Amino acid sequence: MSGRAELTYRSLVVLVGLAAAGPAVAVEPQAVSFAAADGVLISADYYPPPVAARGDAPMVILLHMYRSDRNAWEPLIAPLHEAGFAILALDLRGHGQSATTETRDAVARRDPEVFRKMQDDLRGAYDWLAQQPKIDRARFALVGASVGSSVALQYAAKDRSVDGLVCLSPGLNYMQLDSVGEIRQIIGRRILLLAAEDERDAPYTLQSQARGGVEVRIYKGQKAHGTDLLGLIPDIEKEIVGFLRDAVGQPSDSTVYASIERNVYHQPDSAWIAEISPTNLRYFSSAQEAESRGLRAAKSKGPSDARGQRGRSNR
Repeated sequence: MSGRAELTYRSLVVLVGLAAAGPAVAVEPQAVSFAAADGVLISADYYPPPVAARGDAPMVILLHMYRSDRNAWEPLIAPLHEAGFAILALDLRGHGQSATTETRDAVARRDPEVFRKMQDDLRGAYDWLAQQPKIDRARFALVGASVGSSVALQYAAKDRSVDGLVCLSPGLNYMQLDSVGEIRQIIGRRILLLAAEDERDAPYTLQSQARGGVEVRIYKGQKAHGTDLLGLIPDIEKEIVGFLRDAVGQPSDSTVYASIERNVYHQPDSAWIAEISPTNLRYFSSAQEAESRGLRAAKSKGPSDARGQRGRSNR
């Protein structure tokens, strides 16, 4: 069996030890596909929330490193699932089953444009994941490795509904993606940067340029990169999952809403919410959370106000 085939086979059955369930149970991912924001077809594995989970599950999207694919996240799947997350692991364009001849060649020659367009992959991933049942859209996290970290940081700088990010072996300018510039724009979120000792400079530089909320973990004596840290560093998966659980927080009954394209948030009774395109609609656990990320309360709330100002909608 080839390495790729073996990984695919092993990824079909992940054994998860649910503390409340006793014996380990098999969790089979659903192989899914969806359109990126620019129409490119993206393949992914979806792990629905645990059947025994109470309430709606927080969301996490996993972004692999250069010349890798979604199978690289295998060591992290079981701990995330046991913690109650709904998990979507992508093959970014030009990689794995999302690759076409054109995008694969662009990745091989490190064309910056194909890496910039991975934002569209992530937008499509969010749109797909947010439509799944038993999902808490107000609790959302990203995990990236290497250039996947750059993609995650770029996305979080735009989408303020991201509660937490974990970046394995982040760089400053992988594939000409300016992670320093992006992390400067991220406020009110928690970020964990992990790296082996020989790659410590970039995480500390990113931390120094951030506006708070960034933690760094450096693993001494190690030289592994990105997802190769998984399964190598003792308890690294446990550390990542614990951080993400804290970052997304507890379920809330005070959700407010916003457009990814605007700087205001709306209360649940606002007629403006109906004016927001579903692909732009984002969820926050509270008004305080939204405000900590730079959003302000919308001035108008009533249906008559919304109807009279359709030209200024949040689409």
